[in-house]
Amino acid sequence: MAYLTDRIAVFENKPQRYGTQFDWDQNGELSPNRFDDLEKVNKRRKSIGLNSIEEQTELIRQQAKNNNEEPPKDFKKRKQEIETWKRTVGWIT
Repeated sequence: MAYLTDRIAVFENKPQRYGTQFDWDQNGELSPNRFDDLEKVNKRRKSIGLNSIEEQTELIRQQAKNNNEEPPKDFKKRKQEIETWKRTVGWIT
């Protein structure tokens, strides 16, 4: 439920509650999408048996490295494409 809640929040350009959704940032690192408050997120994560956002970030980054994943070559273009898709399918107006 946490993953679905966060996925919808990200699609609607709202902060995540559990910090489950990650994407490449402008520094070429996989980072959690925007969330409301680190302490609150970690408390919520712990309450449902998830590790801390810091631990999860390390795991996600290591997994990407192991899978030879690379950040997008054009960060701004990727963000623009995501926003266009969100509008096209009705997540945002």
